[in-house]
Amino acid sequence: MIQESYKDSEKGTLYIVPTPIGNKDDITLRAIEILKKVDFICAEDTRTSSILLNMFNISKPLKACHIFNESKIKNKIVKELEIGKNVALISDQGTPLLSDPGYELVCEVIKNDLNVVSLPGPSALLPALNMSGIEANKFLFYGFLNSKTSVAKKELESLKNIEFTLVFYEAPHRLQSTLKLMQEIFGNRKISISREISKLHEEIFRGTVEDAIEFYKEPKGEIVIVVEKCKKESVDINDILEEVKNETKKGLSNKDAVKLISKKYGVSKNLLYNKNEEKRKWN
Repeated sequence: MIQESYKDSEKGTLYIVPTPIGNKDDITLRAIEILKKVDFICAEDTRTSSILLNMFNISKPLKACHIFNESKIKNKIVKELEIGKNVALISDQGTPLLSDPGYELVCEVIKNDLNVVSLPGPSALLPALNMSGIEANKFLFYGFLNSKTSVAKKELESLKNIEFTLVFYEAPHRLQSTLKLMQEIFGNRKISISREISKLHEEIFRGTVEDAIEFYKEPKGEIVIVVEKCKKESVDINDILEEVKNETKKGLSNKDAVKLISKKYGVSKNLLYNKNEEKRKWN
């Protein structure tokens, strides 16, 4: 099927409309135009969306479309499109479908040979990537890890050898546990954590996984984690331990030498410390 998005048609179009993730001025002129034009709006939370729409003097019927009812209402929305009504889909913040509802609805609309038009607009993903200081040319957006630790661990294991920058969304109350899993599985990679993007208290952390574990105790707000890609070039652990030894000869303590070299090679500080202690005992 070839979609000709702007060809005249008697049938309606489903518009995917991004909404601001913090600063209300991030909404586009086109988004406002579409929201004023459509016959009704499907919203993740009608109460949250009503506040936003009132800011821009947009008065349109709102219908709830969330993970608990999407499979039930998708056919009703398709019928509305078939009789020529235009519909907008919005989420609470950002671009729908990116870790938000909408996928089932979009698939059903496409299945019925109806048009889906997605507007460019706000998303936490790209600003976090751009501000991270980590390579942005090739990246994998993973979204949220599974809330079960055992499953999240398997997910990270499947990602650890990918040579792309990795981008995750995370809830503040799970950040510490996620960082510790990343430390265990990825090692001490370079990382960026963006919090409250485009809001008054926007904060960008840049450092290593271990630095982040030490820094974040009780974070708040929306969080995006950017992790540097896997570096395939392998370094012999014995060579790394030799560098630790050389640093101690220069006057650094074992602890500080391990910390310095772990950052250099992206190796877990705890792992390197334990290996170093083992070697010292045998020597």
